[in-house]
Amino acid sequence: MAEYVHNGHTVTLPLRGYSMRPYLEDGRDKALLTKAPEKLKIGDVILAEIAPKCYALHRIVDISDDNITMCGDGNFSLEYIHRSDVLAIATGFFRKGSEQVTPVDNFWYTCYWHMWLKLRPLRYPILLCYRAKRNPREFISKSFNKILHICKLRKA
Repeated sequence: MAEYVHNGHTVTLPLRGYSMRPYLEDGRDKALLTKAPEKLKIGDVILAEIAPKCYALHRIVDISDDNITMCGDGNFSLEYIHRSDVLAIATGFFRKGSEQVTPVDNFWYTCYWHMWLKLRPLRYPILLCYRAKRNPREFISKSFNKILHICKLRKA
């Protein structure tokens, strides 16, 4: 896929994982990827090799020279990569089973990511509420298991 994009083709990538929640969902949505331009900017969603043979589609949150800081919309931790690790850039998304692409320059999408970057310190409670609403039984089960795990660690 990386070679295909590097040669100037556009690729549709089915998304796996939950790191871009709440906007993009595992197994439901797809990203339209193309060769990344020389100049990247904060807010761009890029496909990058974050470790050998390990790839992530995350949003750029900071750029300093050739060093890029990125973070998934559904993540709290940051990843640090070099410009040479960037394989492609998202130009749009197919969401909620739609055959129509939402381009990254869409007004509402642009509003979303600007707001979401500003809300980064509040992501944890927002995502907790999102997960609880999306699948309450799983949320309660995982929360209960985390509490038990923390209690065991404190006793030890």
